[in-house]
Amino acid sequence: MPIRPGIGRKSRTRVAGTAFCGLAAASMMLAAAGCSSSNSGGSSGKSGGSSSSSSAAALPGKGKPTIILGDKNFDEEFLLGQLYAQAFRAKGYTVQIKPNIGGSELINHVFQTGQINAYPEYLGEVVSTDSGYTKPLKSEAQTLQLSQAYESKHGATVMTPVTPFYDTDELITLKSFATKHNLTSIGQLKGLGTLKLGDYPPERTRYQGYVGLKQAYGLTNLQFVPLAAGSPIYNALDSGQVQVGDAFSTDPQLLSGKYTPLKDPKNIFGFQHVALIIKSSLLKQLGPAFQQTYTQLTNLLTTKAM
Repeated sequence: MPIRPGIGRKSRTRVAGTAFCGLAAASMMLAAAGCSSSNSGGSSGKSGGSSSSSSAAALPGKGKPTIILGDKNFDEEFLLGQLYAQAFRAKGYTVQIKPNIGGSELINHVFQTGQINAYPEYLGEVVSTDSGYTKPLKSEAQTLQLSQAYESKHGATVMTPVTPFYDTDELITLKSFATKHNLTSIGQLKGLGTLKLGDYPPERTRYQGYVGLKQAYGLTNLQFVPLAAGSPIYNALDSGQVQVGDAFSTDPQLLSGKYTPLKDPKNIFGFQHVALIIKSSLLKQLGPAFQQTYTQLTNLLTTKAM
């Protein structure tokens, strides 16, 4: 099937300046990781065309199979796709990017049908959305183990290490609403009567969404309000269209102090560290330098950096 952008988990509006900031971040991170493949030409001061050619030919990625790298349909994934692509290209690997594919279900299908052979993914999404696991996850280690088991059955590898940062769903309210009702945790929403929950349509049928909120927390009082792709959760809260919204833990708006994230003690939203999902056959052909480059960059992806 042709690749078409779709609505999925973490569908966001692209923010002006995102591409510029993303590429700037990529350049800084790649430099810090030592991924630059530039050649100074030696102390003699000669640029040395033959030396440059020899250096390029010696890069570990030369002659390796092409990495067809996909990414999902929101800012953070666009950035991750660029970061990994630039790091691998700096080591001589050939990378084709197929960006903005869509949500978790769609990109997993595109990957399994061979239209891409690698993509960055949130491991809680692999476990819940792709494998259909419908129990609360207990730890990061369990999430990694379950995601590895699922991908292994489908001829793929979850590369490690996973990112130091994670980006998970969070239920949020206006701070004024949380203060009025003494809210700190999701379960406390149960006794507040009918509340409108603003979220993107796919979340209505996901355990890591509306289904889990009802099953794990008993929140049958939540009325699901579907928001179109690109319709900001924060605008819906600010306007009073909804009282509760599904946000993402790395959203910059949460730094404003205007909103209150509610704790998720049952972990229905899972543990959402990121790893590169890659075809196992391809990974074997790419060689050990590929793993080293991946590790260097991944270790730099802290919450502060993102």
